[in-house]
Amino acid sequence: MTMTIDPGLANRETATFHAPVPMPVIPPPPSVAMKRLTASRLSDTDIAAVLAAYGLCVVGMWSVHGGLTKLSNGWAQAWTSVTSLSGLLTSAVALLALVLVGRPLSLERRFGLDRMFVWHRILGDLMGLLLAVHVAAGTTAWAADSGWINAIIDLTGRTPYMALAFVGSLLFGVVTISSLKSIRQKFSYETWYFVHMLAYVGMAVSFGHEIYLGSDLASDNVARWFWVGMHIAVLALMVFSRWGRTLKAVVRPLRITSIENVGHKTVAIEVSGKSLHHREGDAGQFCFVRPLKKGLWWQSHPFSMSAAPTKDRIRFTIKDRGEATHSITQLVKGTKVIVEDPFGVVTPDVLEGSKALFVVGGVGVAPVLAMVQRLVPDHEPIVLYRVSSEKEMSHVQELETLATARNGKVHTLVGHRAALKVADPFSAEVLLKAVPDLVQRVVIVAGPESMVKAVQRSARAAGVPVENIHAERAWW
Repeated sequence: MTMTIDPGLANRETATFHAPVPMPVIPPPPSVAMKRLTASRLSDTDIAAVLAAYGLCVVGMWSVHGGLTKLSNGWAQAWTSVTSLSGLLTSAVALLALVLVGRPLSLERRFGLDRMFVWHRILGDLMGLLLAVHVAAGTTAWAADSGWINAIIDLTGRTPYMALAFVGSLLFGVVTISSLKSIRQKFSYETWYFVHMLAYVGMAVSFGHEIYLGSDLASDNVARWFWVGMHIAVLALMVFSRWGRTLKAVVRPLRITSIENVGHKTVAIEVSGKSLHHREGDAGQFCFVRPLKKGLWWQSHPFSMSAAPTKDRIRFTIKDRGEATHSITQLVKGTKVIVEDPFGVVTPDVLEGSKALFVVGGVGVAPVLAMVQRLVPDHEPIVLYRVSSEKEMSHVQELETLATARNGKVHTLVGHRAALKVADPFSAEVLLKAVPDLVQRVVIVAGPESMVKAVQRSARAAGVPVENIHAERAWW
């Protein structure tokens, strides 16, 4: 066989052939932690001073317009005076309740959204009571001059602005009654929420009679403009703080990038988006999540973050516990979701360098898992994980790995209560036996309400200071 050599190659060095050099695998850049929360500068003294000044202004208006004097000028005048004071206080309390649901950052980061919602409910009950006094006193005062029948006719429509005030009172009554715990539990959250929104309508339609018929506002320009200014200020707070933040989340939605089964009917959902770069948040907090999907977009659900948030992602661990959560656990990658802020004040900062004890129930493991991720070995975290069966556990291996790396440990308590060896697994004696240095630790509880209350009660009985016991509810 004759072989022909290209003359152009004859004088060249012998070529050596190598396997293609693989391109280096460049790992993705490490996630950057989300900017930590800016602490509120408000103090209890600040809050007390503002409330005292507010109360003095309201009662002062009533007093300078003869409220105190009328109390001693006969029954008719006394009832008129009570009507004026109760009306002013009803509106004043309603404005405070709106401030709380307006979620101003300074208050939310000082007290936490769950406490603000509790106070909102208390103020709502107080407002309902004051409104009942206002209506009863006003009807009695009017009847002293014109009789009961004419008083009822006048106050339900014949007198200008009173028809709307009557409608507003009925709406407030519906909202107050539907918010009673025994009645509220009979409604779905969405039904109750939209009924609750009638309170805004009630305030709006009742405002006219305050300005034009109220004896403290109708003839006093300073008092009237003060009152109008207070309402405008609260409205502005609602627009910019409450609805403004919601609108911002709607305009810049996040997208589901990962869904993973992590337990029985439980999934971990990761969401990402550019808007995370500008948010503030920390482990232990929760967000309101609203999937942009038919049938779900109008429902907002609170879910705790199950990993320390970063500028790249937020992870939620969600258990299928009903129709709404079932739909969310069935979402697919790529689905857009509206995620409102992180909320909450129970973060690793509450430890202040102390050792930590976490008591977890069920899917309450989510915020604890995120917080343990943020701890250091000096915290020596101990986690007591309570579930009714092994299949109810989520993230156990991840939690054990994180705790061990921080000189901590995880203890699991599995089984229905009737099958346990102890009558009360969270009694002070049991807790002290499991955690001998309990009194030196900060206790954080996350789980069902009954468990939270039991642990709080037992921790106090064991000698843990109240200020070192923390729990936060992700209210819906």
